[in-house]
Amino acid sequence: MRSTLDFAYAQARIQARYAALPPESEWRRLAGARSLGAYLEDARVGPLRPWVKGFSALSGAHDVERGLRSFAWEEVHEVARWIPRAWRPAVQWIAWLPFLAVFEQLARARQIPSWTTQDERLRTLLEEDGAPSPLALRRQGLAELAVPGDAEQVASRWMREWRHRWPAARLGQGPRLDAFCREVGDHLAAFRLASPDAAWDLRRQLRDRLRLRLHQRLLQPLTIFLYVALILLDLERLRGELLRRCVFSPGSQEAGQGEAV
Repeated sequence: MRSTLDFAYAQARIQARYAALPPESEWRRLAGARSLGAYLEDARVGPLRPWVKGFSALSGAHDVERGLRSFAWEEVHEVARWIPRAWRPAVQWIAWLPFLAVFEQLARARQIPSWTTQDERLRTLLEEDGAPSPLALRRQGLAELAVPGDAEQVASRWMREWRHRWPAARLGQGPRLDAFCREVGDHLAAFRLASPDAAWDLRRQLRDRLRLRLHQRLLQPLTIFLYVALILLDLERLRGELLRRCVFSPGSQEAGQGEAV
């Protein structure tokens, strides 16, 4: 009974927050803004306001990378506070998902972008010379995400750890969660092979499917993961819109830097 009540509380919060997410019409409205400053000015009078209020026309690509990942972290951990305690580790683990590109670079022993040293979560995982700290990674349960020479397996290792964090007593939720994992996995495989234009169409199609399923899965753990996935998809889309304007807007000083991850 207690678990049902907790999920009922989470469902009410999710319904309120979901209603405030940007619809497709909002993305189309903002698409005509050529410069970063114009885009931010227009976005501040719509549903994206909470995510863009910390940026300005002078924000650079590093500010965007660090800022939106920080928003993702905060959003995920806020959702985790709404739900039954047994499910919190699985939700909290999702907060590392936007950082997988960084872990892939660490696994390849490549230099990571300079914005990572300004991110409080990543900075604690690095030695003073910028190399990954094995001790810090183990303490956070992240050691397998930075295995040297194993960058191709970072995403699958993340997924395996996420599944390990599901509570043992899932009360019949396993098949639905397994199907969700397969759907996301199939999407990622298709996304990697698609052209840039087709890839973003695939993202939008995934978002549409997740939105439909969200309405069908009330008072269930899957509802939580569907909502978090929608948040991350929207933040990823906003990241792309802001980075394009940081790099390609008239007068931009960042073209060709190529450090964004």
